[in-house]
Amino acid sequence: MFGWGDKSPDPTTWGWPRAVAVYDLAQARQVATIALELKVGVTLLSAPFAAADVGVGWMVTLGQMIGEEFPDLEIKIALDCGTASGRALGALRSPGLDGVIFNGPHDTFLKLADIAEDAGVLLVKERPSAVDLLNQPPEKIERLVTDWLGK
Repeated sequence: MFGWGDKSPDPTTWGWPRAVAVYDLAQARQVATIALELKVGVTLLSAPFAAADVGVGWMVTLGQMIGEEFPDLEIKIALDCGTASGRALGALRSPGLDGVIFNGPHDTFLKLADIAEDAGVLLVKERPSAVDLLNQPPEKIERLVTDWLGK
Protein backbone atom coordinates (compact mmCIF):
# COMPACT_ATOMS: atom_id res chain seq x y z
CA MET A 1 0.00 0.00 0.00
CA PHE A 2 1.51 3.31 -0.98
CA GLY A 3 0.48 6.88 -1.65
CA TRP A 4 1.13 9.11 -4.60
CA GLY A 5 1.29 12.22 -2.48
CA ASP A 6 -2.28 13.24 -3.23
CA LYS A 7 -3.71 11.32 -0.31
CA SER A 8 -5.49 13.33 2.33
CA PRO A 9 -3.33 14.25 5.32
CA ASP A 10 -6.07 12.74 7.50
CA PRO A 11 -4.91 9.18 8.32
CA THR A 12 -8.48 8.03 8.90
CA THR A 13 -9.01 8.29 5.12
CA TRP A 14 -6.21 5.71 4.75
CA GLY A 15 -8.05 3.35 7.10
CA TRP A 16 -5.68 4.31 9.91
CA PRO A 17 -6.49 5.62 13.40
CA ARG A 18 -5.91 9.28 14.27
CA ALA A 19 -2.29 10.37 14.62
CA VAL A 20 -0.38 11.78 17.58
CA ALA A 21 3.18 13.10 17.22
CA VAL A 22 5.28 11.76 20.09
CA TYR A 23 8.80 12.69 21.11
CA ASP A 24 9.75 10.05 23.66
CA LEU A 25 8.76 6.71 25.08
CA ALA A 26 6.91 8.23 28.04
CA GLN A 27 4.65 10.20 25.70
CA ALA A 28 4.05 7.13 23.53
CA ARG A 29 3.08 5.11 26.61
CA GLN A 30 0.74 7.85 27.81
CA VAL A 31 -0.92 8.08 24.39
CA ALA A 32 -1.28 4.30 24.14
CA THR A 33 -2.82 4.15 27.61
CA ILE A 34 -5.38 6.81 26.68
CA ALA A 35 -6.20 5.09 23.38
CA LEU A 36 -6.70 1.78 25.17
CA GLU A 37 -9.00 3.42 27.73
CA LEU A 38 -11.00 5.02 24.89
CA LYS A 39 -11.04 1.69 23.01
CA VAL A 40 -9.63 3.31 19.85
CA GLY A 41 -6.47 2.77 17.85
CA VAL A 42 -3.72 5.33 17.39
CA THR A 43 -1.08 6.24 14.84
CA LEU A 44 2.17 7.15 16.59
CA LEU A 45 3.89 9.73 14.42
CA SER A 46 7.49 10.82 14.72
CA ALA A 47 8.66 14.38 15.01
CA PRO A 48 9.07 16.28 11.73
CA PHE A 49 12.23 15.11 9.92
CA ALA A 50 12.91 12.65 12.77
CA ALA A 51 14.69 10.14 10.57
CA ALA A 52 17.59 12.55 10.15
CA ASP A 53 17.62 13.53 13.83
CA VAL A 54 17.10 10.27 15.72
CA GLY A 55 17.31 7.68 12.96
CA VAL A 56 15.03 4.99 11.69
CA GLY A 57 15.88 2.55 14.47
CA TRP A 58 14.58 4.85 17.18
CA MET A 59 11.04 4.87 15.79
CA VAL A 60 11.14 1.15 15.02
CA THR A 61 12.22 0.40 18.60
CA LEU A 62 9.58 2.73 20.04
CA GLY A 63 6.92 0.96 17.98
CA GLN A 64 8.12 -2.48 19.06
CA MET A 65 8.15 -1.50 22.73
CA ILE A 66 4.67 0.00 22.62
CA GLY A 67 3.37 -2.97 20.64
CA GLU A 68 4.71 -5.38 23.26
CA GLU A 69 3.35 -3.33 26.16
CA PHE A 70 -0.07 -2.80 24.54
CA PRO A 71 -0.76 -5.97 22.53
CA ASP A 72 -4.52 -5.35 22.36
CA LEU A 73 -4.18 -1.85 20.92
CA GLU A 74 -4.35 -1.09 17.20
CA ILE A 75 -1.15 0.90 16.60
CA LYS A 76 0.34 2.29 13.40
CA ILE A 77 3.89 3.65 13.41
CA ALA A 78 4.85 6.41 10.96
CA LEU A 79 8.27 8.01 10.49
CA ASP A 80 8.86 11.42 8.92
CA CYS A 81 11.95 11.28 6.71
CA GLY A 82 11.58 14.78 5.29
CA THR A 83 13.67 15.05 2.13
CA ALA A 84 16.23 12.42 3.21
CA SER A 85 15.83 9.77 0.51
CA GLY A 86 18.44 7.46 2.04
CA ARG A 87 16.64 7.53 5.37
CA ALA A 88 13.33 6.90 3.63
CA LEU A 89 14.83 3.90 1.82
CA GLY A 90 16.16 2.56 5.13
CA ALA A 91 12.76 3.11 6.75
CA LEU A 92 10.98 1.23 3.98
CA ARG A 93 13.32 -1.71 4.47
CA SER A 94 12.96 -1.76 8.26
CA PRO A 95 10.32 -4.09 9.64
CA GLY A 96 8.07 -2.40 12.17
CA LEU A 97 7.12 0.79 10.35
CA ASP A 98 3.67 1.11 8.81
CA GLY A 99 4.13 4.49 7.18
CA VAL A 100 6.86 6.75 5.85
CA ILE A 101 6.59 10.44 5.03
CA PHE A 102 8.95 11.60 2.29
CA ASN A 103 8.60 15.04 0.72
CA GLY A 104 11.65 15.06 -1.50
CA PRO A 105 11.74 15.18 -5.30
CA HIS A 106 8.80 13.59 -7.10
CA ASP A 107 10.95 11.27 -9.23
CA THR A 108 12.60 9.94 -6.05
CA PHE A 109 9.19 9.57 -4.44
CA LEU A 110 8.06 7.40 -7.37
CA LYS A 111 11.10 5.14 -7.02
CA LEU A 112 10.49 4.83 -3.29
CA ALA A 113 6.81 4.13 -3.96
CA ASP A 114 7.74 0.90 -5.77
CA ILE A 115 9.76 -0.24 -2.77
CA ALA A 116 6.97 0.83 -0.39
CA GLU A 117 4.45 -1.21 -2.33
CA ASP A 118 6.65 -4.31 -2.17
CA ALA A 119 7.19 -3.77 1.56
CA GLY A 120 3.51 -3.13 2.32
CA VAL A 121 4.33 0.30 3.78
CA LEU A 122 2.27 3.43 3.19
CA LEU A 123 4.38 6.18 1.61
CA VAL A 124 3.00 9.72 1.61
CA LYS A 125 4.35 13.20 0.90
CA GLU A 126 2.63 15.06 3.74
CA ARG A 127 2.50 14.60 7.47
CA PRO A 128 -0.95 13.49 8.59
CA SER A 129 -3.22 15.66 10.66
CA ALA A 130 -2.13 15.07 14.24
CA VAL A 131 -1.95 16.36 17.76
CA ASP A 132 1.66 17.41 18.34
CA LEU A 133 2.96 16.77 21.85
CA LEU A 134 6.18 18.80 21.55
CA ASN A 135 6.89 20.47 24.91
CA GLN A 136 3.52 19.43 26.34
CA PRO A 137 3.43 18.53 30.05
CA PRO A 138 1.86 15.15 30.93
CA GLU A 139 -1.21 16.75 32.52
CA LYS A 140 -1.99 18.66 29.31
CA ILE A 141 -1.29 15.61 27.13
CA GLU A 142 -4.13 13.76 28.85
CA ARG A 143 -6.71 16.34 27.77
CA LEU A 144 -5.29 16.96 24.28
CA VAL A 145 -5.07 13.29 23.37
CA THR A 146 -8.41 12.36 24.92
CA ASP A 147 -10.15 15.15 22.99
CA TRP A 148 -8.36 14.24 19.73
CA LEU A 149 -8.77 10.47 19.85
CA GLY A 150 -12.26 10.64 21.31
CA LYS A 151 -13.67 12.52 18.29
